[in-house]
Amino acid sequence: LSLAFATSQATIRGDARTGLASFVATCDNSSANDYIDASGTLHTCDGGMICGCTNVFSSDNLWHCSDTDSVCITPQDEPLFTEAYDGAFVSVDVGIINTFGGGVNIWNTSGYFVHDTANKKERYDASSHLRSLSSGAYYQRRTDSRVTVDGKTYVVDNDGKCTTTDASVDQFPGSATTGSVERWTVDSYDWTVHADRFIGFEDESNAVQIWGWTSYGGVGAYKLAEHRVYVDASTGVLLHEHQVEQAMSYPTTVEVVLGAPEDVYSSFETIEGQNAMSGVTFFAVPSECE
Repeated sequence: LSLAFATSQATIRGDARTGLASFVATCDNSSANDYIDASGTLHTCDGGMICGCTNVFSSDNLWHCSDTDSVCITPQDEPLFTEAYDGAFVSVDVGIINTFGGGVNIWNTSGYFVHDTANKKERYDASSHLRSLSSGAYYQRRTDSRVTVDGKTYVVDNDGKCTTTDASVDQFPGSATTGSVERWTVDSYDWTVHADRFIGFEDESNAVQIWGWTSYGGVGAYKLAEHRVYVDASTGVLLHEHQVEQAMSYPTTVEVVLGAPEDVYSSFETIEGQNAMSGVTFFAVPSECE
């Protein structure tokens, strides 16, 4: 039983609408190596493997495996940002389609993300366009900025309003997996967040790792949300993120495409090296927040 259950193993039947026909195991939170089968029997993964279930139920907040999952998997290191992200620019393109009763909101966001691991600084600037289609259709443009410096994160929205919070302890060196798409979006949507878990590889080449989670209300309940992160297995570069909220009612779908870290013409050092008199204080506290 080191990889998966035999087909004769008892299963907990789900609702076909969930997309998971059945759930065959639950990770035991007391140990990464243990899982409980559908009969309630405790098992331990062999050979250093861990329980790899990636479906979380809001009813119990535990991780469950479907009958198509490998229950025990080889553990994978968290995809932390590599040195390639240190002092580099990353292009970010975000598309959001948010449906609601009688209409749809379509967001397109483009920007740049800059990460400085050595000095624990970070910046994200985004320009967004919103098409709201309903009986009262309208079009909106906005710009947003987020700067992390000296242990604080400053967010300035389109109206010049500043929000200040303590920087996350996990922000440096940073990770491709943060549990949701929240860091790339500029609206105030309440994104579902869970720890991203290793799901597998995109195809047999093993070139791209997939991390994420899927949330359900429970056995037989609707799928609530899902998050996927695609990482280049050889370089650790974050390629693509995907998230869906309210999957079985009025869904909100997010697609994020990220460029490879780059520092063309040593642009990071050139811009960061400017003094305040130049008007370019890249990692300074935004004036709206002073």
